[in-house]
Amino acid sequence: MLLQITYHDKATQTEPEKEDTIEKVLKAITTLCTKVDSMDNEIQKLKINEDNLKSKASQQHDYKNAELRRWEDGKNPELKGDDGKLFKIHNVCLNTAA
Repeated sequence: MLLQITYHDKATQTEPEKEDTIEKVLKAITTLCTKVDSMDNEIQKLKINEDNLKSKASQQHDYKNAELRRWEDGKNPELKGDDGKLFKIHNVCLNTAA
């Protein structure tokens, strides 16, 4: 009978330990899930920031090219009927000098 009581006492002692262990494991899993969710949110924010930076860089590149084109178009406003073709003026000068 004494043996059964000791065994019974040990059995009741291990149950709270198992519950504590299970509770600790569940808390750890909950903490990990929270951290993973937080990391996922950070990753999404970083992707959005990356996309915004790429968009801004592309826009700056477009503005720079647009400004260059405007400058080129406006550098000789006195020319009328300019169709954008370049003529070889230096050959004409050489022929007239000879």
